[in-house]
Amino acid sequence: MTDTFHSRLLGLSDADLRTYLEQPLHYRTEVVEAALLELARRGLAPAPEDLARIRHDLAQRDAAAHANLDQTFVTRLGSDPATRLRRVRQITLGILATGLGAATIVYLRTMPKGANPLGYEPEDTKKYLRDLELYGGKVNVLATEFTRWWEGLWQGRNLAYTLAWLTFFAALGFWLVARRRALADLRATTTKD
Repeated sequence: MTDTFHSRLLGLSDADLRTYLEQPLHYRTEVVEAALLELARRGLAPAPEDLARIRHDLAQRDAAAHANLDQTFVTRLGSDPATRLRRVRQITLGILATGLGAATIVYLRTMPKGANPLGYEPEDTKKYLRDLELYGGKVNVLATEFTRWWEGLWQGRNLAYTLAWLTFFAALGFWLVARRRALADLRATTTKD
């Protein structure tokens, strides 16, 4: 892309190149720098004070963009690292309480699965499995078993267990990532002092 842009710059008129310098904040820094170089190559470099103003504006914009990138969700949790660590623990406990509470409610509100009135599950018979294998091979049998297992995770009391495990992993993931970031911020502030 850079080569394409530089080759395109060669075909632009001096007035077109100056539009990049008149409003440099509307364009990427690389584009403005390339326009400056091309104008300098043509012997039409801007005045030093204009050049300094353009570079200053671009540097301020880039610094503001980097400051926004450095703002993580953890830095928004509090003004000092100790507060952030405390809020990370509170949020982790909140995730656990909400998820496990929902799992408990699901578990208590659902009835255990009743027995099939036939006395057996037709999908578990050897004839059914043989027909599956006959029509689709071993992959069909495995795909059917996986599909039944996956669907079973989201029904009845199994849904409560699924919610509990998902809650546990979500809380653990949040805690590991947020705590690591908060501790890094704590180390950074203690080394500055």
